[in-house]
Amino acid sequence: MESNNFISEEELIHAAQANRKAFLHIYDKHFKQIYNYVYYRTFNISVTEEITSQTFLKALENIKNFEYRKVPIIVWLYRIASNNLVDFYRNKDQQTVELTEDFPAVDSEASPEEVVVKKTEKEQLISQLKTIPSSQQQAIVLRYLQGLSYKDIAQILDKTEGSIKQLLYRGLQNLRERMMHHE
Repeated sequence: MESNNFISEEELIHAAQANRKAFLHIYDKHFKQIYNYVYYRTFNISVTEEITSQTFLKALENIKNFEYRKVPIIVWLYRIASNNLVDFYRNKDQQTVELTEDFPAVDSEASPEEVVVKKTEKEQLISQLKTIPSSQQQAIVLRYLQGLSYKDIAQILDKTEGSIKQLLYRGLQNLRERMMHHE
């Protein structure tokens, strides 16, 4: 199979449906996005790795049933990940999520003071993000950390674009209020 940069998404999907090895191209292309999405919903690397693995395993198991309708496959993958996250949070034993020190690396040219300030701000943001309603968290992560369009988020969360905009507005308002009270 040619490099997946030169074939359409539809051709990539058909290739994966015909040959399971071709699914590796979908995995390679979308792994980082799904991993980051799950991480910013759990803030725990081991849980993130598990849910990301489950997401791609379910996708591989169900790729034969996937019907391409001009909707990017990443939307389907986000939906699977979202459902896996819902299942994870339903489990009472795993309700508590630990904030880990596994933050992405900070700019190596930053001064030590800048590193501390950035890390503290990020910890505060993450801490406050965890306090807002789950649907608002999810919309914020998909929009501002994953960079998805309103349309894609609406498809992932099975809502209208208008309700996504409203969720984002309310979520940002909640975050802003919590951050201001925290200072």
